[in-house]
Amino acid sequence: MVTRIRRVSLALGVFAYVALAALSCEKVPLLAPTGSTITLTTATSALGFNGTAEVIAQVIEAAGTPPHSGTHITFSTSLGIMEPAEVQTDVNGRATTQFKAGTSSGIATITASSGGSAVAATNTVKIAVGSAAVSAVVASANPAVVSSRGGNSTITAKVTDAGGNSLASIPVTFTTDAGSLSESVSNTNSQGIATSVLSTTRTAKVTATAGITTTTTTPPASGGGTGTTTTTAPASSTTTVTVNTTASITIGSPAPADPAVGQTVSFPLTYPASTTGASPIVRVDVDWGDGRRESFNSTPSAISHVYGSTGGFLVVVTGFDALGDTATASQAVTVKPRPQITVTISATPSNPAIGQTVTFAIAATPTAGNAITAISIDFGDGDTRNLPGNATTIQHVYSTGGSKQVTATATDTSGATGSASTVIVVGTTAGPTASFTVTPSSGTISTNFMFDASASTGTGLTFQWNFGDNTSGSGVTTSHTYQTTGPKTITLTVTDNQGRTATATRQVTVS
Repeated sequence: MVTRIRRVSLALGVFAYVALAALSCEKVPLLAPTGSTITLTTATSALGFNGTAEVIAQVIEAAGTPPHSGTHITFSTSLGIMEPAEVQTDVNGRATTQFKAGTSSGIATITASSGGSAVAATNTVKIAVGSAAVSAVVASANPAVVSSRGGNSTITAKVTDAGGNSLASIPVTFTTDAGSLSESVSNTNSQGIATSVLSTTRTAKVTATAGITTTTTTPPASGGGTGTTTTTAPASSTTTVTVNTTASITIGSPAPADPAVGQTVSFPLTYPASTTGASPIVRVDVDWGDGRRESFNSTPSAISHVYGSTGGFLVVVTGFDALGDTATASQAVTVKPRPQITVTISATPSNPAIGQTVTFAIAATPTAGNAITAISIDFGDGDTRNLPGNATTIQHVYSTGGSKQVTATATDTSGATGSASTVIVVGTTAGPTASFTVTPSSGTISTNFMFDASASTGTGLTFQWNFGDNTSGSGVTTSHTYQTTGPKTITLTVTDNQGRTATATRQVTVS
């Protein structure tokens, strides 16, 4: 009985020991067998701050096969963290974790180990973090050219890693050799771009610098030696902001050289090519010097103007470029009086009756080298007429009496004008008539000759006598004694109340 009980107790003890031993084996990590190799891979070599990258460890036993799944791999890094730091392999011997860069710049050296196996020093993964990841900086300016008066330009710096990827939150240092910058240090945004605004009145070179100096040492592949050390300097880029120089403008001599009032005068304009890359002129303003101005939204090869008065004038031309900068040129011109056309006009008859046709003779002489283009007539009774070319005659019939001032105005091809006037008196009735008798018709120097003009007709007549011996008289009747012998011609002139005249003559003989 005792023996049986002891056997049972012994069996239970053995079972408990085996169970405890098995439980103890499950708590011991499964490590890579001796002679295994661990290889690390990652898809990136550079990260911005707080960036992440997947890191894969591949474990291969000495026999060339993956180890048992669940093999324990420990990851470590010199910068940032590995999360998780301990990972078990899958059936293919792969263990995957995440590298988290953090906020410090530098080169993260990542390795992995399991048991007596570890990543060879030459095969560790190196990831540049933050400023250490900077491979290139490209600076640009907008605008690249500012006004000659000075201005602002936005300086942009694009920061990328070796793969051309944008790097965010990277501090960029801006420096300039002229002017001032709104930011001396600016962090890149999510697109890897940092900006600063340059204010300058002189051409300036702006340099953008990002990154830090890093030194990495690669151990020798095997055996002795010192390995390879690589030092990388910060990346920088320079852009130039140019202060504009306006292109020049010139104005030539007037044509004609001595224009007259009312005559078109032209000035040639030229825009010499710039040898300094100046901004070209795009608009021209002209001050003609007589109170008038004109603008051209282009670059005309010539400009023209007509002056309305005589005198000396200074023409000032101002050219504007796209930045609003200006260049000026000037030219003097003297404007002389307009040449006058010579015009004459006469009427036949000069004292017409109402309803009687009056013929006007016109003569117009143009200025030198020109021709008469038109003649206008104002008949003085509210009626006018425009005649093309150099007309010489025109007729008119008046329907009202009285004094009429008739004016002819001529214009020639130069724009010059001239005018002339004549006055006619239009009667309401027929003009006066003159008639007289002489008694006797002959005599001696002692004879008293009697003259009678009562046969003359007209209204409000006045009488004027010329006795033919350099003496005269007046009145409807008169007498005269001659002091010399010979034939004498007597002339009577009568004038009515409208100013119309008539004459009559007779002859007597004095012995």
